[in-house]
Parts: sequence; C-alpha cells; structure tokens
Amino acid sequence: MNRVLWNASNWLSAFAMPFRACLIFVALISISSLIAADADEEAFWMSPEELRKRVDDTFEPPADCKPLHPKNRIWINRDEQFVVLDGYIVQRDVQLELFACPAGSKEHEAIVAVIARAQSVHAGLLAIGAKPGKPASFDPFKPASGTTIRVYALWLDNDGKPKATLAQNWIRRIDTKKAMTWDWVFAGSQMYKDEEGKTHYLGDSGELISVSNFTTSTMDVAVRSDQANSALMFEGFADRIPPRNSPVRLVLSLSSDTPFGTDLSEPKDKDKEPAFLTEEVPESVLKCLEPKKK
Repeated sequence: MNRVLWNASNWLSAFAMPFRACLIFVALISISSLIAADADEEAFWMSPEELRKRVDDTFEPPADCKPLHPKNRIWINRDEQFVVLDGYIVQRDVQLELFACPAGSKEHEAIVAVIARAQSVHAGLLAIGAKPGKPASFDPFKPASGTTIRVYALWLDNDGKPKATLAQNWIRRIDTKKAMTWDWVFAGSQMYKDEEGKTHYLGDSGELISVSNFTTSTMDVAVRSDQANSALMFEGFADRIPPRNSPVRLVLSLSSDTPFGTDLSEPKDKDKEPAFLTEEVPESVLKCLEPKKK
C-alpha cells in the first residue's frame, strides 16, 4: 500500500512540475503585458501644455489668414471664406455626440479638440459672411438652421506628408457602418446671463460641431439626431482617423448649398448623393496646411 501511495505521489509531482511552470509562464506574460500597457498608457497621455506644444511645433500659421485671437489657434480668410482651427485627435472609436469640441471640454465624446473657444469660432464665421440660424429645438422638433458649413480635416501622416479629407469621412453611422453624409449648419448656439449678470456663450461648454442635436450647438447637423445614449447614431470611423494626440487642422468653409440631410435615410441611389461627398478637397483648402519649417 505504501508503495502504491509513493508511486502516486511521484506521478502527481511529475505532473505538477510542468503545470506549475505553465502557470509561472502565463503569469510572467500577464505581468509583461500589464507593464507594456502601463507604458503605452503613459506615452498615450499628454498634458494640455504638451498637446499645445505638439500642435505649435507641427503647423505654421495658415498662409493669407488673419489671426482671430492672440492666444488661440484660430484664423480667418475673408477672401476664401474660411475659418481655420488647430487642435488634436482625442477619440477614434467611441460613440459620438460631437465631431469637435473646445479643448478641455467634452473630449470623451468628440474626435477633435480645438485650441479655441466656440465663441471665437462663432465670431470667425460671422466675419467671413456666415449667417447664424437657430439651434435645434424640441417638442415639437425643429432641426438646426443657418448657413451650410463644410468641414475639412488636414494633418500630416507618419512620413510627414500632408493629408486631407472631408470631416464626414471620419464619422460613421452605427447602424449601416457607412460614413455620415449630412451637412452642418451654423446654428449659432445661445447666450446665457447668470445670476451675477455675466453672459456666457453656451457652446463653450463643448457643443462646437455636433452630430447629436443640442440647443447649445454652434454648428449642428440639419436633421434629427438623438443625444440619448441609447439612441446615439454615430461613432468614430477609427480606421480613417490618425492616432490619438495627432495634431489636426480644421478648415470651416462657407457653402451656398442647401444643407444635405432632410431625413434619417441614406440615399439608395448613389446618383442622388450630393457631389461634395466624392469631390476632391479643394486646392484652396489644401493650401491651408503648412508644416512647420525645421
């Protein structure tokens, strides 16, 4: 009997040794992954000052544009009817309420954070001839109105080559997985006077360029798009968006077109899609991207 127990003990020990070795190996791999993740997260996070410096070091001021604010990165070109904004990528693969927000505001639900206040963007749009309409209203619903604004995103790839796209190409519908086709309009947000008599531009709380309707949006889509989490319609088109923290320049361009997006349905006939969705980025917009001279 003792001999049987001894043999069984030896067998279990022989089995346990490689099993323990496997456990140790798995544990080491897990620890290494955690360390790597921590390192990536540390490199991933940048302070507002670091992000601002990265943007400053990446882009020259756009040619033939007038600065609109001494401390922010915002310019206007009255001849071309542009507002130019600099910022950085804050999200890529999240559900969206915004395309762009002022830095330090609603960065958890936007793709781009810009180094400018929404009120400054409003002033810039007025300066180049845009007419504000009204933000979306509810009960009954009325969509946002105002001058149609086309938004272009410009950036440098890993090789330092200039890239540009229509902003809609960075946004996709959750249901169809297709890029957003709706236009933005200059809704104009609202002013609010607090109990102390101070006035506040409500778009500065984050709603600069919205993809969900807000009564405070500076720019919004001209159709109904719910902001309730259960009904959010859009997400980042991650495969098309540069890495997080990448500097990006936005060009807001006036358009005389009626805003596209009169209902929730996507055009079934490609011929009925507006031309701007497939047109090349205008040469005048591309000239706004000037890499920093080294």
